[in-house]
Amino acid sequence: MAKKVTDLKPAIFAKDSLRVAKLRSWVGEVFSDSKRGACLVSVAKGHTPNDLDSEPETIAKVLIVFEDSPVEMAGVDKWRDWAMTLGAWEVHIAFLAFYDGSEEERYRTIVEQCKGWNQPAPKPEKVKIQKGAFVKMSSDPSERNLATLLTMTLGSMGDLLTRAEVLARRFKQGCPQKSGSPDKQAIQSYLGEIDVLLKDDKRDGENHPKLSAEPAPDYLPKLLLRGDSGVGKSLIAGYLHARTGWKGRPLRIPIPEYLGKEDMFEYDLFGYCKGAYTDGKEDGSRGLLLSNAGRVVFLDEIGEANEYLQAKLLAFLDDYRVRPRGWEGEPFYCPVLVVAATNKDLEEMVQRKKFRGDLLARFTDRHRIPGLNERIGDLPFILDCLLQRPAMNPGIETIGEKAYDAIRKLDFKKENFRGLENLFRAACERALRDGRTYLVEADIVAHVAAQRC
Repeated sequence: MAKKVTDLKPAIFAKDSLRVAKLRSWVGEVFSDSKRGACLVSVAKGHTPNDLDSEPETIAKVLIVFEDSPVEMAGVDKWRDWAMTLGAWEVHIAFLAFYDGSEEERYRTIVEQCKGWNQPAPKPEKVKIQKGAFVKMSSDPSERNLATLLTMTLGSMGDLLTRAEVLARRFKQGCPQKSGSPDKQAIQSYLGEIDVLLKDDKRDGENHPKLSAEPAPDYLPKLLLRGDSGVGKSLIAGYLHARTGWKGRPLRIPIPEYLGKEDMFEYDLFGYCKGAYTDGKEDGSRGLLLSNAGRVVFLDEIGEANEYLQAKLLAFLDDYRVRPRGWEGEPFYCPVLVVAATNKDLEEMVQRKKFRGDLLARFTDRHRIPGLNERIGDLPFILDCLLQRPAMNPGIETIGEKAYDAIRKLDFKKENFRGLENLFRAACERALRDGRTYLVEADIVAHVAAQRC
């Protein structure tokens, strides 16, 4: 079991004990703080990590000095890999031959470049947020994908998630079901029949496949989410996808990528028959919409859609029927839960004739997601959730009062939750490089200053 950051021991490693003693007498003061996790390795010619009599279990900062020349770069890679395997946050490589003076002088010059390694760590502040004090996150990795949603369950966001649950329930009732979940076998059988028709030279589809549940188009809900970048629109789509009984992420269709590529939009989404598309698959394609029947389809940045793309989306949302290019028979029923997202005011765009009013009217539910600046009172709850996300936080236990105040004063208008996550991740890494398990004000200030450079 790896040691905690606070257990890290400074160390000087070399091929023999006499070399270690000499290095300690020269630069040992830099490696004297037992909580800083700094490590110096002196590498003689041909010396590999396997030659070490002992090594730390985990380290924060590593200075590797190659004493002989020429240096084989394969050897440098081995030592760097060794340091990273031990969990290093900083790795400095130096070549003794590049420096002048006596051996002691050269080592002191090299170590001088590792400024701050022997500076006292910032003292812990009075704790504002203790990991796990506000919420207990699931330990199930399969549930961590939606962990950020726990930061969105208060107030208006809680209302939105409740509404999302209702939409998921309505949608499932409009799709083939088996024991309250999607009847995946029925859907796959339906799609298999379509695949056979698309690769057949006969295009009129006398034996048209049917799904067991084909309700009126108005029965299927359509959700439009509006909010600034980074507020969590894609998370809501992911939440709905999970609640409709599917694993993984929903299909995301980035609308701006199809501007100027309208034919590709039609082929990708609606599919094509055998031979209908010069560069297409030999047996044709059912397209992205049919391939995701029974699931969530996330139309990202729908406000960027031009007139052609809007018309295509409108035609589909009218009856949930897909006609692949080259198909002459009846179009195929394609139940999907459409979630569209935009940071634009579509009502205002309709007034300026930049967006179709009839397309906007097709969305049965429209919700605005508030930004982080509007939910700053939820910050302790949100930060506790981030503390418990392994991808965000490899080892921080507490957030100090001054650190919390520094976060609270920031403007998250441009980046919202994404900006907070980036800040939090960078602050945690800075603390861990320092051998600490707590965040202080300096960690927050350092990231903000770096962003302004």
